[in-house]
This record gives sequence, structure tokens and C-alpha cells, in this order.
Amino acid sequence: MNIRPTASNPYGYGQAFHITDYVRVLYKRRWTALLAFLAVFAFSTVNSVKKTPIYEASASVLIEKDARRASQLSTVLQDQEVFSDDEFYQTQYRILESRGLAARTLDRLGWNKPSTASAAALTEVPKKSMVDSAIDWASNLVGAPKRIEPPPADETTQQAQLVSGFLGGLRIEPVRNTHLVNVKYQSPDPQRAQLAANAVAAEYIASSKDSRSYASKEATDYLQQQLEEQQRKLLDSQAALAQYKETHDAVSLDTPQNIVASGLADISASLTAATMAQIDKRAKYQSIEAKKGDRAALAAIPDVLANPDIQKLNLDIRNAQAEIAALKAKGVGAKTAEYVAASSTLDMLNARLDQQIDQVVDSIKNEWVMAKAKEDSLKQQLDQQKQRASDQNKTGIYYDALKREVDSNKQLFDTLLQRAKETGVTSEFKGSSIEIVDKAEMPRDPVYPKTSRDLMVGFMGGCALALVLAFGFEYMDSRLRTPDEITQHLQLPFLGIVPTVPMDEDGGTPLITSGAPATFAEAIRAIRTAVIFSSAAEGARSVLITSTAPHEGKTLVSSNIACALAQSDQRTLIVDGDMRRPRVHEVFKCPQEPGLSNVLVGTSELHEAVRATGVPNLYILPAGHMPPNPAELLGSQKYTELLNDLRHQFDWIIVDAPPVMAVTDACVIAHQSTGVLFVVGAEMTARRTATFALDQLRAAKAHFIGAVLNRADVQRHAYYYAPYYRKDYTQAYSSKG
Repeated sequence: MNIRPTASNPYGYGQAFHITDYVRVLYKRRWTALLAFLAVFAFSTVNSVKKTPIYEASASVLIEKDARRASQLSTVLQDQEVFSDDEFYQTQYRILESRGLAARTLDRLGWNKPSTASAAALTEVPKKSMVDSAIDWASNLVGAPKRIEPPPADETTQQAQLVSGFLGGLRIEPVRNTHLVNVKYQSPDPQRAQLAANAVAAEYIASSKDSRSYASKEATDYLQQQLEEQQRKLLDSQAALAQYKETHDAVSLDTPQNIVASGLADISASLTAATMAQIDKRAKYQSIEAKKGDRAALAAIPDVLANPDIQKLNLDIRNAQAEIAALKAKGVGAKTAEYVAASSTLDMLNARLDQQIDQVVDSIKNEWVMAKAKEDSLKQQLDQQKQRASDQNKTGIYYDALKREVDSNKQLFDTLLQRAKETGVTSEFKGSSIEIVDKAEMPRDPVYPKTSRDLMVGFMGGCALALVLAFGFEYMDSRLRTPDEITQHLQLPFLGIVPTVPMDEDGGTPLITSGAPATFAEAIRAIRTAVIFSSAAEGARSVLITSTAPHEGKTLVSSNIACALAQSDQRTLIVDGDMRRPRVHEVFKCPQEPGLSNVLVGTSELHEAVRATGVPNLYILPAGHMPPNPAELLGSQKYTELLNDLRHQFDWIIVDAPPVMAVTDACVIAHQSTGVLFVVGAEMTARRTATFALDQLRAAKAHFIGAVLNRADVQRHAYYYAPYYRKDYTQAYSSKG
């Protein structure tokens, strides 16, 4: 499974990137990174040195808060909103940067003459932004017509150029948390910068004084006019009030509380009390009316119980009832004179009690009727008093309106009079609360260019571009370079790394048996050991060696592995299976025919084709005559039988097969070998191509032993391959040269 590149592992290797891996990438791409760094740094340095030095002079101006009063008097008088402090100071900054102030400053300096116009226009043009500069450059490149800026309405073209050029060198910088403003001017001429900064500050103060005087005069005239108008309105309103009081007898309206209003309040209070009493009496009467016919319920009413006569009658009735009860207890008959007399007395007492109760009820009713009559009378009096109050209010309302108008006119007149006095004092003051704190001095050193800063920017920019190019090229380069990439992307065991070696004296392939460098020989022997331990099967073992594409060194690897196996007392046969571009016979300097193709087609015997080499225990079966159908020959039963025969005669059979992506020969015979050794040329094969070649071999049911990284330039990229290759090998190789 492939690992996607991440921030900590930008190349998707099997292990997370270490800091030394980044250093190796930089070392490998050192020439690209160095060229990018030098280009940026040189450009920055030359550009900084060629820039025209610019000098800057600065004058400090103090702007007090009170300076805004004169310019705001007219707005205050018209009841407009007063500017806040921030708005006021922002306005002053805009004035300092205005074209009008710049034009007056040029007049003060005398730089508006034709003799100085060209110099001013050429040396101090406004600086354009990078976007505007890029647009102008593109427009000029395609031949677009140049844009002509029209001059302002009150300036000629020459004046507009002068003002724009002057403003190009002017800088207004407020000092934070203070009322100070730095007026800065930049120019190639230090004296010109000094004069311009001081002239702008002086012209600003002079303009402020003129503006203050003009504003004060306008305010004074306006206030005088308003004061006269308001005085006339006050006199008219006072006359109207006096006439109305005389006509409507409205003198009593000036008192805090008049009689009509007081009487209305008293009657209203009495009516409220009478209404509450009437409601209470009515409730009592309605309660008694509901109990008529029920003597017991009427007798329980508090007003009835509280009546002394009724209390005495109740006592007499209880005594009479007790006397009758006693007679009954003695057995006196109801027809006896004594019993009849007692009954008559009781009846008389009950009759008298009913009369007394009726009298109490009538008394309660009469109280309610009287309370109702009193309430009605007070209501009538209240209505009469309200009518009187209404008549009086009509007069008072208009009277109050006239009085309020008089008070308002008087208050406004007093305010205008006070403002007029203040304005008169202000108009007499001819000074200004704006002053120059520090005059500009002639600058000694230029502010631009800042060579140290430009060099630092160039250095940082060069480093950044170098890093971007180095790691960008490394990221986009998908060629296999390291053992980690082989393990991760190809999913094959890594058997070893083979350094690049020069050809032998005859221009042939170097062999470990003929004086190859020690580093190369040690690498081949390490791969031989890995191949031997790759399989524990008994009997002869055959290894097919192939690659993705031509020129990756598969013949070099196969020939030297065969030599290494022969040196370990193993009978080894190297078979040149590449019948399209055979090279094994050239390596061992023997005839190409007869060979493998001759044996497969039956034109030669095996013992005639197999020949001994100059290396003990090493034999070679060359490719033979190049046939028109190599794939059919290799895929035939004859090849299988031949391979089985060879296994009985040799311990190891090394087959040098064609590249996988070039032809299908390697895939045809891959499954017949004990294992496949895949050769990868360092920085020659793309990961995607190598993976596709391996997929074809896997589809052919090949058994892989592992992969070898060939042609690694350990001398050129010694530090880059240091983690994978021993340092003493590199030194040994360098000494042999």
C-alpha cells in the first residue's frame, strides 16, 4: 500500500522524513538552488545599487484642539452636528495633503516657474502601485493607447503635473497618541526636501489663520443679523401677551392655583366620599330587601341586633317563652286562664318586635335615599364647576401659549447675545493654535535605497526561491532514487545498491573478476548473499534478471552476480534470454552463435552452445541467432525442457531477460524461474512505469526475490546516499578513481 505525501513525509516514503533527508535533497539539487539564489540576490543587489538616493526631511507641526472652534462657529450656529476629535484631525490631515495647499506652497517656493517645472515633474512623480505598473507595462507591450489623466478644473496641464509631482514626494504621518503631525518630504536633492517640508508647514499655518479670520467674520455678521431678528420677535410676543391679559381679564391666571380649580378639586373629593357612602347604604338596603319575610334572618342583621328596643323585646320574649314552658311542665292546660294570659303576652311581644324591625329597615332605606340624593346634588355641582373651569381653561390655554412664546424668544435672544459676545472676542484674536514644533533640517543620509535591507530581502528571497525550486523539482521528479522508495512504491525487498562504475579499458562492461572497483565488488557480493538466502529450496535455482526499460544495467548486474556465484564454488550458468538485443556474449567476449535460439529451433546441440568463460565455475549460454519470434521460442515447451535439463547440470542459472516494458519476453518466462530479480536504474525509472512493469510480472505469476538499485552515483551524491552506503566504500572508490 502506497503512502501519500504529507507535510512530515513529503515524498511518501516508508518512513517519516528526518531533517537529514531534507539536507540530502538540498545537496542533490544544490546547483539549481544555488543558481536561483544567486539570480535573486544579484538582481536585488544590482537594483539597490542602481537606485537614485532619496533624501527625506521632516518638520513637526502641533495641531491643538481649540483650532477647530473658528472653523466650526458657523455650523454650530446653524444647529449642525459638531465634528468629533477624530473627524477634525482627519480633516486637517486631508488639508495637508490637498492639491490647493500644494499649489500655494509651490507659489511660496517659486517652483511653479517653467525653469523648474521640468525638474520637478521628472524627479518627483507620484509612485505607482505594483498593480498599476504591471497594467501600464502590459498596455505598452500590446501597443494599447496611453491613458491621459485630465487636469483638475482649476489647473492647467502644466500646473497639474507640477502639483502631482510635488504631492508625490509629500508624506503626512500623524504621531500616535499626540497632536503632532510629521510633514515629510522626499527628494533626490536634500536641500529641496528641507525647503519643501518647511514650506508646507508654514503655508498650512498661514492658511489656517486666514480661514479662522474669515470664519470669525462670517460668524459675527450672521449672529448680528439673527440677534436683530430675534429681538423683534421678542418685542412682538410681549406686546401680544399684554394685550390678551387686558382684554380677557386673565390676571388670575398668573397665580399658582386659581379659585375655580380649587373648588373643582373640593367638589370632586366630596363627590367621591358621597358616592362611597351611597354604595355602602345601598348594599345594606339590598341585603335587607333580600331577607324580607324571614324574621330570623332580619333579626341577625347587625343594625337590628344593635337596636336597644329590639334587644329589650328579645329579652321579654325569652322570658315569656320560659314562663309558658314552665306552665307546660306543671301540666297546666292550654285553656286555663293562666296559660291563655301568658300566650297573649308572648304574641303581643312578637308583634311589637316585628314593628321595631320594620322601623329599622325603613331607617336604613331612608339613609340610602338621602345618600343617593346627596350624591346627585354633588354631581350637579361638579358639572357646574367643570363648565366654569372649561371656560376658564380656554382663556388660559391661549394665555399659556403666548407666555411660552415670550419665554422662548427671550431665551433664544439671550443665547444669541452671549454667542455674539464670544464671537467678537474670537474675531479680535489673530493668532493660531497651530505651530511648528521642529523645523525640517537638511538630511545627511538617504532613506532610499536601504542597501542593508535590500540585501537582506534579496538574501531571504533567494533562499526562499532556492528552497521552493529544490523541493519542487524533487517533489515533481517521480523517478526512483533511494532504497526507501523501492521498498515503499514497488513493494519489493531491497537487496542492495550498486554504484555507478566506468567502463573497462576496452569499453566493455566491468566485472568483479577483472579489476572492478572495490565498492562495486562489495555491492555485488552483498546482492549475491541476499540472492542465496532468498530461497531455501533444494537443487538448482534459476534467477531471471530484468528491468523496466533498457539501459538500466540489467546485463551488468546479471553478469556480475553470475561471477560472484561462481566465485563461491557454485556451478553457474548465465543465459542470455534477450534474443533481440543480446549483450552477454560481448561482456564475456565469446561468439554469439550457436546459442539459445539455435538450441530451441534444433539447429545446434546444448553442449555446443554452452561454453566455459575465463571465470572458474562460470559458463555462458549466449542468445544465438536473433530469431523473428523470440517470445514464441521462449514460451515453447522446448524452452521448459531446456531449463529442466540445465537444472541437472548447474547449481545456479542466471537468465538475462529483456526489459518488461519493451517486450513481453520476460513475462513469458518469469513464472518458470525460481525467482525474479528486478533491476532499477537510479534516477532513470518513474515510479508509475516501474509499478506497471511489476504488475505485468505479477500477472505472469512471477516470484520476486527483490530489487536492486543500480547506477547510483555515490561519488557525485555522496552525502545524498550516505545513509544507504558505507563511507569507506566511497573513499575506496575515490582513491581508485
